[in-house]
Amino acid sequence: MSRNFSRINFHSETVERFKKYAVENEVNYTETLEAMLDFFDKNYISPFKPFPLTNYRLLHIFNKRMDALESLLRKMEKDSLEPTLKILLNLINGANSRNKPLYREKKAYEEDDTHPDFYK
Repeated sequence: MSRNFSRINFHSETVERFKKYAVENEVNYTETLEAMLDFFDKNYISPFKPFPLTNYRLLHIFNKRMDALESLLRKMEKDSLEPTLKILLNLINGANSRNKPLYREKKAYEEDDTHPDFYK
């Protein structure tokens, strides 16, 4: 039992897109069109209305927002937290490593090797 064929007129750009899609999926044109129609019918999707928020779409939106949040946190860490931590660690480690006072009072009667002997 052979199937009958009929013709429908499409714009040439649409026909080329459809042919390319069918070749990429390695099926003939009839099977491609039937698979598309079955997909729309099975999932209750209309190409003329916005898709409902399915679990997959909600998960996709959530993952995109989490990726954006992760990127923002990494940027904050790199630009502000790490330099601040380095400054604080330098202050803490620098204060612990110093054994002599920052300011030293020089007394007039201290011996100085660079001056002549009459200061002694």
